[in-house]
Amino acid sequence: MDNQQKKYRNFMIGAASAALVASAVAPTSASAADFSDVKGNTHEAAINALVDAGVIKGYPDGTFKPNKSLNRSDVVKMLGKWLESMDYKVPADYKTNPRFTDHTSKTNDELLKYAALVKDYKVFGGYEDGSLGAAKPITRENMAVVLVRAYDAVYKTDLVTMVKGMEFDKDVTDRTKAKAEARPYIDVLDYFDITNPAAPQFNPKGTTTRGQFASLLYKTSLVDMKEEVDTEAPKLVYTGEKTIEVAYGANFSAPVVTATDNVDEKVEVTSVITNEAGERLTAVDTKVYGTYKITYSAVDAAGNNAEDVVVTVKVAEPNSLEVASVEGLSATQVQVHFNLPVDKTTVFNTDGTLKTGVVTMTSLDGVAPGNLTGTLSADGKTLTITTQNAVSKRYDVVVDNVKSYNGKNIVKYTGMVTLSEDKTAPTVVKTDRLSASKFKVTFSEPIKELGTVTYKLANGTVVSGTGNGVTNDFTVGATAVTFTIGSDVTANQDVMASLVGTRDMANNLISPNPTNITFQKGDKDGVKPAVSTITQTGAKSFAIKFSEELQVAPTVTVAGMTGITVAKDANDPTVYNVTTTEVLDDAKTVTITNFTDLSGEMGDSTTKVVTFVQDINAPKVQSSKVVSDETNMKQYLEITFDKNVDLGTNPTVDATGSFVKDYVTTTINDNALSAAPVTYKNAGNKKVVRVELDTFLGTTFDVEGAAYTLDLTFANVASEFGVAAPKASVSFVRGTDGTPANTAKVGVESIIQDTNDNNKVNVTFDKKVDGATASNVANYSISGAIVESVTLMPFANDKQVAVLNLKPGSNTFTGVRNISVQNVKAAGSTVAMDVYTTNTVSLKENVAPTVTAAKLVGTNQVELTFSEAVTTTAGTQDFELLIGGSTVATKSVVTSPASAGQTKVTFNLENNVSSADIINGLTLKPLNTHTVVDGAGNKVTASSPITIVQ
Repeated sequence: MDNQQKKYRNFMIGAASAALVASAVAPTSASAADFSDVKGNTHEAAINALVDAGVIKGYPDGTFKPNKSLNRSDVVKMLGKWLESMDYKVPADYKTNPRFTDHTSKTNDELLKYAALVKDYKVFGGYEDGSLGAAKPITRENMAVVLVRAYDAVYKTDLVTMVKGMEFDKDVTDRTKAKAEARPYIDVLDYFDITNPAAPQFNPKGTTTRGQFASLLYKTSLVDMKEEVDTEAPKLVYTGEKTIEVAYGANFSAPVVTATDNVDEKVEVTSVITNEAGERLTAVDTKVYGTYKITYSAVDAAGNNAEDVVVTVKVAEPNSLEVASVEGLSATQVQVHFNLPVDKTTVFNTDGTLKTGVVTMTSLDGVAPGNLTGTLSADGKTLTITTQNAVSKRYDVVVDNVKSYNGKNIVKYTGMVTLSEDKTAPTVVKTDRLSASKFKVTFSEPIKELGTVTYKLANGTVVSGTGNGVTNDFTVGATAVTFTIGSDVTANQDVMASLVGTRDMANNLISPNPTNITFQKGDKDGVKPAVSTITQTGAKSFAIKFSEELQVAPTVTVAGMTGITVAKDANDPTVYNVTTTEVLDDAKTVTITNFTDLSGEMGDSTTKVVTFVQDINAPKVQSSKVVSDETNMKQYLEITFDKNVDLGTNPTVDATGSFVKDYVTTTINDNALSAAPVTYKNAGNKKVVRVELDTFLGTTFDVEGAAYTLDLTFANVASEFGVAAPKASVSFVRGTDGTPANTAKVGVESIIQDTNDNNKVNVTFDKKVDGATASNVANYSISGAIVESVTLMPFANDKQVAVLNLKPGSNTFTGVRNISVQNVKAAGSTVAMDVYTTNTVSLKENVAPTVTAAKLVGTNQVELTFSEAVTTTAGTQDFELLIGGSTVATKSVVTSPASAGQTKVTFNLENNVSSADIINGLTLKPLNTHTVVDGAGNKVTASSPITIVQ
């Protein structure tokens, strides 16, 4: 087989790729023959060729160090210099706008420059958290990615797309071990035989050495295919409607749109999602409801582009709040993902604690999670739950009692989640400078023990971990630790903190161990922070903008006022929002003190007279509509004002007007209606209030299907400036109040094994149950046993019992079990029960003993051998004697003596048997009333008559 002919088609790659390592790493030139550590090395030929060409160099000691690993900063600098040599310009803001989260303006200048260059040209993207990880070695899979991306950036090619459309014999056998992103780039190297066909293991997770890199580059530079290039552009034909409605659901991943081509199989059809503003979105962003433009493009193997086809896609908002997924993050962290942003006030109490019943986790394996705390993501769609104890194995997770940002009720989530034991070592994710002397170190997961931390200056001088040395604020379970450098360290000095024995909540040691982190104490910059502007933002709020970012919030006073709060703005770190308890009006003296910038410069106390303007305009009703509440199914008149309104003590609305039904007009005079309570629709939107129509219209004037025209009069409803809401006219049609769904939940009172039959387990419910769900075998789980069927007993004494029929012989041990009951509904209810779990019920095994042998030991005695020890009751009739297969009078009953815990038991026949009886054949058959049982009470069984031998 000729791999060259199979692989190389319609592509030309130049020797310019050799320039990729022109700046590769070493200060001193040497001839290939001078290297003392290259002869016989696997990469010798590649190293010699590139050294002879002046592409790469060796070290001053005469070595090349082919086995030395390249780190990520080496590669960034190398590729950055190469791009620069090709006339790509270093971004002007490289120093003021570091491209990676673990870089600051103090980072090595050369690294900052080239990091910005490779990031902007999409050659080197960094980790998911935005960090570069400069000191970490670069893996072989990542080297494949950056080599191909670098070539694409310079020569405006798309090697991945080109190779993806090719059919060729793949040599690499372990590409599936690579991360999904890297696999197509490894295919590019495979396609051009840059990987070694004789060594099919690419080892994507391994590090890249100088020697390996030399071979990869050398083989790349040898590829030179110059076949005729196809220049005919393909044609793309869209078959479908121009506007498509897409239903959004929990499993929705992307709009489904069909695009076809009329060229051949070599045309790759791709899609790009943009919002109405033309901004490109990622795949996950398509879960956001709204209108999108889908641009379909086609490119053939020669790189010819078809004319784009643009399709409009509308993604509808979900009709209900749902849990999209639940997943474990670490030993003490579980994430709940929602399909809509949730209302934070329905998740947390005012003190920030998690509300009862929002999330419950019940262990099925005795690994209790302890108390739960939580944090909500900025977009409101991810709730991260932190458990008090390390969690693993199986948990019944229930998520309930939550509303979406727009008031939709959650569809209760109940599911069993299996959490893998955390065996992943914690790492340091990033280090952020909070101020000249404060640094926040963020870990990949919560930390149980910080371990031993030592501090040293660059010259080796030990710095104390207490007092004026370096201190930290570590607490158990923290994901971030703030280190504060004291006066023992002078400005501009580097301090290295060495963490030894740091452990996560599952006791995994940090990687690497020890982990070294370097902080550089800053110096005061000589510029004091100052107050730039003070801007009124509301009736009881204003914003202070400073000339630069501060370490902590300043102290703010307003003459004559108390109860002032100050908080940093979520979007602009130089702005602090001030809230008062009283309306701001006229000239006020505002004093700002105790503010320090990040370098440690303290600003001068500032006093300004600020003129606040009171909004004297009354809030106006913009719109009104009738809506049905999802919870109680009642109709409400929903009223929207043009600005926020405050609801004072006992806010109400009254009305006069008329309604029309069946062409008859009925007048509603003054005082005909009673003032009805007004409430906010939800706490997050103070512009929208509502009144329940059933209460508002009263018995006399509440007419289904009537068209109302009313003049509303509000009481204790005013703007934030205290201006009362005026009268407003509204029109609406009264519908029908729905009947609230039966939401009764059934509970389990007890689970008890039947005293007379180990094959039956009785589950007692506290109310009448829905037969379909209560008799569903799938709703019951008993560890170590199989529920074969369910028998529902009649409802009696306000209780109902479901008998779980266990498969005989499936319950093989006696002891405590994990038992769960779920998804059972109360009779007529629409809501399933809360998952019931217990690990305190002990069940007896249900493996029945059998007769393994029967021997005639006397003319009136039979010795039976059982599969396990049994007991019998003296004087009872346990077996029937059959002679020749038939019952014989006076010889038909076997009576048992007293016996306890024996595997061999001798039974007495009622009469002696004769030789003729023996010749005819003797067998035994257990009677239904027999008393032979094992230690767990299981009665002996026999599927066929038991043959007696002599």
